Amino acid sequence: MDIPLWKGDNDPFATKGLVDAETQSCMIKLRKLCFNMNCLNIMANAKKWNRILKTAIGLCLTPPLLSGQAGGSEPEPGMNLVPVGTYLYAQEEALRNHAGRLIIEFADPGPHRLVVAYGRRHRKDRHPRSDTTEAERELFKPIRARLLDGGRRAVFEHLPPDFYDLAVIDDRQGTVFEGLQLLQPFEPEGDLAADRESVEFREAADSLGLRNDRIGGWEAFFDHKNFIRLATDGRRGAMLVQQMRLGRTYAESGDLLRGTVHSLDVVWLERAAGEAGWQVLARQQLYRNEIGLRRFFEHRHVKALRGIRVGVREIRLGPVELQPE
Repeated sequence: MDIPLWKGDNDPFATKGLVDAETQSCMIKLRKLCFNMNCLNIMANAKKWNRILKTAIGLCLTPPLLSGQAGGSEPEPGMNLVPVGTYLYAQEEALRNHAGRLIIEFADPGPHRLVVAYGRRHRKDRHPRSDTTEAERELFKPIRARLLDGGRRAVFEHLPPDFYDLAVIDDRQGTVFEGLQLLQPFEPEGDLAADRESVEFREAADSLGLRNDRIGGWEAFFDHKNFIRLATDGRRGAMLVQQMRLGRTYAESGDLLRGTVHSLDVVWLERAAGEAGWQVLARQQLYRNEIGLRRFFEHRHVKALRGIRVGVREIRLGPVELQPE
């Protein structure tokens, strides 16, 4: 089937002289791709494809949509930043109608900190995302703070009423401080080192870890995993996990990524039938970024960052000490 041609104002490729050389090259490649699709019987409706191609060219001319950065620091020179960040956290516009305000003061500065508040009311283990609108799901996400005074203060604006647990991640220092309640309402206070020796912890780590008996496994993209702590009532559980990929990684463009992709996740689990161990119910990513650090973050659980009640007034907390063990 012949491919329809466009002329005059209807030509979606008629942009010569309006864009730079790099964009023009991209559009020429797009033209060649379209004209190499003769084998596909999808060109019957010329008007439909005219709209599709104009949309594709619009994407060529539009700056990247994901301009935010998940971490608190800027990428190192020459590093290809993983295009993530804004989708992890609630957008400011979605929170405008809420009056809650939380200010955290830290004992020491930290200009590269990422401070995240995670509400308890709408977590994925309690409320499935089906039958919810996109606007509602935006409110369920973790919320990122604005830093002031060189990172001595973290300010959350327009918080919905809830109890919030905080995580403070510094990918320059390689530290993570958190006060997360992983499993509601049951989460005993215990020694983290002793908890890691429990049967439940080892079983959950085996279920989420790298597999030698089959291809894949949970989040097989990451080739190194650090299981930090587990909360469980015997039937359900929640694990805090650090992950990173030291192996070769490529961007969507095909370029080799020079950094190490790090991720911090809360994973909710339940007992599987028989001897299958634990199975994943849901996952919430609190941090993901490509950085130069090739080791896991140092971790510390800080009770002062846990269970902060926010209503319609301003709440102040601190000064909070953040020191690695």
